[in-house]
Amino acid sequence: MTTTATSTRFRVRPATEAELDTVGQLTFEGFGHHLPGAPQPTPERRALLLDAAARARDGVILVAENLDTGSLVGTATLLPFGSTLARQALEGETELRLLAVLPEARRSGIGWKLLEEAVALSIESGAHTVVLDTGLENEQSQLLYRRFGFVRRPEREKPRPAPHVQLVIYTLNLPRPHSKPETRTGVS
Repeated sequence: MTTTATSTRFRVRPATEAELDTVGQLTFEGFGHHLPGAPQPTPERRALLLDAAARARDGVILVAENLDTGSLVGTATLLPFGSTLARQALEGETELRLLAVLPEARRSGIGWKLLEEAVALSIESGAHTVVLDTGLENEQSQLLYRRFGFVRRPEREKPRPAPHVQLVIYTLNLPRPHSKPETRTGVS
């Protein structure tokens, strides 16, 4: 898919194996940890952000590619229920994790397009729901998710002890994939 946003053309597609190191760095930078004075993640979180190969083994890594420069500017990971990296998915759900867009590429529709592709893949997989979590203080992401149609599910949220960030959980109910109509054969 190709989209024009802020005069930049980009497309969302699955990452290739050769891009996984770049995707890991993109995820780290998309969360702003590379910026001067930015808070740094725990060693475990840092490893998760940088290890796109592990995420690719468990699910699908999507990337947003700037078609003018060939550079990757956004990413998201879609994990099936039962994945070792999924922390919220219940049976019949896919989990969206680590949606990240480089700071210089934000507000161009890339996050929305990553969500659209994740939902399309979830429908194709037969999932009935997409679930995600985000930090309680991450209002910008929560606004995107609500605009897209996700609904906050406080009943699924659990307190997390410091220094962990309190998470809020959102879900999006999916339409059932269209099945082929049955063809009647024989005599009525």
